[in-house]
Amino acid sequence: MFAYALLICLPMLAFGQDFLANQEFNRFDVDGDGNIEPREVQQYFRRFDTNGDNQISRQEYRQEVDTHHLNNPETHRALLRLFDEVDYNNDGFLDQSDFNKLFTNADANQNDLVNHNEFVTYFHQLTGGPVFG
Repeated sequence: MFAYALLICLPMLAFGQDFLANQEFNRFDVDGDGNIEPREVQQYFRRFDTNGDNQISRQEYRQEVDTHHLNNPETHRALLRLFDEVDYNNDGFLDQSDFNKLFTNADANQNDLVNHNEFVTYFHQLTGGPVFG
């Protein structure tokens, strides 16, 4: 019975994770060209840094996540957990070096662009979501 329930739920979980990954990719890809460039990562970072101190506190991050995802509890929880995954130096803040590392880690072919597939793959690694193909 458990195996049957798992078989039914896994595709729904994958769809939810894919939707979230696609949504976040589109937020990063400001110019809509299908690639994330370093300047777009900086723009994304500045959107969260509401007090302009060049770092994103957990409170600033949570405020942005609440603004866009409060009505979807699963997405909300996943994105709040993501803060700790992206805080690579574990200082309790996200700064440009954390976002640069996020970009470098996602850029699998090291061409200074993160395409949709690279982003989705790395997003799933960070959130524990499924990776297909």
